[in-house]
Amino acid sequence: MPCQRLLHNAIVYAGQMNELADRLREARQAAGYGSAQDACEAFGWKYSTYAGHENGARGIRGDMLKRYAKAYRVTVEWLLTGEGGDTASVASADPITRIPLYDLRVSAGPGSFGEDSQPLGYQPYREQELRRLTRSKPENLSVLEVSGDSMWETLHDGDKVLVDRSVSRIVKDAIYIIAFEDELLIKRCQRDLENGDVIVRSDNPAYREFRISDADKLAIIGRVVWIGRALG
Repeated sequence: MPCQRLLHNAIVYAGQMNELADRLREARQAAGYGSAQDACEAFGWKYSTYAGHENGARGIRGDMLKRYAKAYRVTVEWLLTGEGGDTASVASADPITRIPLYDLRVSAGPGSFGEDSQPLGYQPYREQELRRLTRSKPENLSVLEVSGDSMWETLHDGDKVLVDRSVSRIVKDAIYIIAFEDELLIKRCQRDLENGDVIVRSDNPAYREFRISDADKLAIIGRVVWIGRALG
């Protein structure tokens, strides 16, 4: 098959590169990723390499074509030739929802990433994926970028977490975003059934656990339902 022969070559060369780059960009946009940077962060690709592929400055190896096709849910044949399935059918089959992204380092207080705050950007999710993660409505979801090492090794500095803001109380041992003493914290929390205290723990053993007994000093912003990490 023509597609198989093209893939057998190590690099797609100049005559095809511009058209391939255009289709790669079209596939990325149809999949709901507003920028090349958004796609690289979602899939852990090196930005400089991907940008070179999408702007036609670099040839694309066959193995990378397969990765891009799988990520954007198109066929390799379509990327190479424009035939064998289009991006419109893919986009309509599994719509994309964009969830606002905030930086935990610059957020403070219970209303710090609500309706009135300005997000840094948006993280795209396929609707089927969101339905697997949570029953909450998209308007109740936010993505936060993590800062620090207190939750190492569960969470790394720079990780992204999807937060269900419809959760406003500690119902089980889980990772929550809490507002305490004018700070937003991401911690593992559970309720002490004997006295009602909230036990706040860091997964990093270098940090001590503490308890919160005064409910007026604590606000539960949401529960973490997904963790994302770029592979560098």
